[in-house]
Amino acid sequence: MPEAPFTHGVASFDPTADAVLLWTRAVGAGRLRWRIAPAAGGPLVAEGEVDVRPEDDHCVAVTVEGLDPASDYSYWFEAGPTRSPTGRTRTLPAAGLDRFRMAVVCCGDYSRGHFTAYRAAADADVDLVLHVGDYIYETRGKGTVREALPDHEIVALDDYRTRYAQARGDADLLYLHQRHPVMSIWDDHDIADNAWRHGAKHHDPNEHGPWEDRLLAAARAHQEWLPGRLTDPDDPLRVYRSFTIGDLAEVVLMDTRIVGRDVQADDEASLPFDDPGRSLLGDEQRAWAFDRIRDTTRLWSLLANGVVVNRMELPVERGAKLGELAPSGYAVIGGQAMCTDEWDGYPAERQRLVDAIADRGPGAVILSGDVHSAWAFEGPCDGDGHPVAVEFVAPCITATPMARQLPPGWRKLLGRVAERLPEARWFELEHHGFLRLTLDAAEARAEWYAVDTEDPEARTVLASAWRHPRERPGRLEEVTTGTATPPAQRARRRRRAAVAGGLAGFVAALAALRRRWRRQQG
Repeated sequence: MPEAPFTHGVASFDPTADAVLLWTRAVGAGRLRWRIAPAAGGPLVAEGEVDVRPEDDHCVAVTVEGLDPASDYSYWFEAGPTRSPTGRTRTLPAAGLDRFRMAVVCCGDYSRGHFTAYRAAADADVDLVLHVGDYIYETRGKGTVREALPDHEIVALDDYRTRYAQARGDADLLYLHQRHPVMSIWDDHDIADNAWRHGAKHHDPNEHGPWEDRLLAAARAHQEWLPGRLTDPDDPLRVYRSFTIGDLAEVVLMDTRIVGRDVQADDEASLPFDDPGRSLLGDEQRAWAFDRIRDTTRLWSLLANGVVVNRMELPVERGAKLGELAPSGYAVIGGQAMCTDEWDGYPAERQRLVDAIADRGPGAVILSGDVHSAWAFEGPCDGDGHPVAVEFVAPCITATPMARQLPPGWRKLLGRVAERLPEARWFELEHHGFLRLTLDAAEARAEWYAVDTEDPEARTVLASAWRHPRERPGRLEEVTTGTATPPAQRARRRRRAAVAGGLAGFVAALAALRRRWRRQQG
C-alpha cells in the first residue's frame, strides 16, 4: 500500500489532447510538489506546487496543460522527502488516429465483493477508462464480503467522503487509477437509490434531512474524489460535458440522473409516464447533447449515460402485479412491466433522443450500465422499427448481478423473457466484469469480459464480442459466441412468441415459482 500521506495513491482524470487533471490525497500535508514527464523517459515537461486544503478532504486536483497529444506520461507528487506512487496517464489524440480503446465500468459496491474486475480493466490494453456510474453505494453497506464504512446509509458530507476513501483504499482500485486516466459520470447510488432532481425513492426528509443538502454533499464529495472538468465550476450539479478523440469520435457524457430528471413514473406525484412534458435530461442539457449528437465532424458519437436506453419492458397479463421477486425497480404501467428508472420510464424523452440520432445518421454508439448485466442492443429504433444506433451495456464490477437477485427457477424464466426483447441481440445476466470498446474508422467492436470477484486471483474470461460496422447504422455482427442463447434460436423463439401473442402464462408461472420458493424457504 502507498506510504503516508499518499495512502490513496494517485489518479488522473478528463484528459484532452493537450491537458489532464492530476489527483492525489495527502492528509497532514500542507503543500505538495507535482511533476510530470514522458513515460518513456526524459526531462520533466511540467512541475509546480499546490496547497492541500482540509476543507477539500485533503484532495488536490491539478490541471496540467501544454502536453503532446496521444502521448503517455508519468507523474507523481512529493510531500517533502516523501514521494507518491508514480502514475501513468495518456492524453487524447488530436488527429490522424487509427484506433482507440476504452474500458467501460460501473456499479462497484465495496461491500459485495473484491474489485477484481477493476484490476482486470487496469491490465487491459486501453487508452481510457469510462465509469458510467455507481462508483460507490449509499446503502448501509452490510454486504456479503466486506463491510462498508460508515455502517449506516450515507447522507452527510463526511459520510460520502468516508465511503469514497474506503473504496479508493482498495488495492485493485488504486491500481486502476494509477494505470489509466478516467472519465466518469454519476448514477443514483453515488447519491441515493432512484434519485431524481428533487428527491429519491428512499429519501425521507424527517430521517435524512433536506434533500438539497444531501444532494450537494454527494456532488461535492464526487468532485473531490472524481474530479471532472465542470463547465461551470460554481454549479457542481452540471456534470455533463464532452471530449473529442481526434477526428475519430466525440464522447458525450450525459447526466441522466439529476440535472433534468423528473420523478419516476411509478411515483404518485408523476405525470403519466408517456406525457411529453416529462424529462430525463432537462431543456438545457437536451439542447446541448442533441447539438453534440448531430455534429458529424467526427465519425463516431459515443453517448455515455448512466441508465439503459433500449427497451427492457416485459409484457404481463392485465391487472397483474409482479410482486417482490421481480427484477429490482420494475413496475407494471400500461400493460408492461418496466424499470421506471431507465429510459423505458421516459418514452417521450427517448423518442426525442431517437430523432436526434436519426438526424445524425451513421456513427452513434450508446454506452450505459446500471442494470447489473451485459447487453448488446440493435436500437433504439425509429417509428418504423429501424435501429438508429447500437447500445453496449457494461456489466457490474461487484454489485449483485441481475439473475443472482432471484431464486434459481425465476432466473431461468428471466432468461427466457430477456430473449424476447426485440432489440436485444445478446445478454449475460450472471457475471461481473467490464466492457472494452475498440473504435476505428470502419467499426466499433465491443468485448465483454467476465471476472470472478470472489477469487482475488481469478482469470479474466472473454464472454462475447460483437462488431458494429459504421456503414450499417444500428446493426451488429457477432464475433465471438457468448454464454447466452445463439441468435438464430432467439429469433425462432421471438417469432413463436409473436404468433402466440406474447408471454401468455408469464404471471401464472411467476406466481407458481414464488409459491414454490417460499415453501422451500420454510
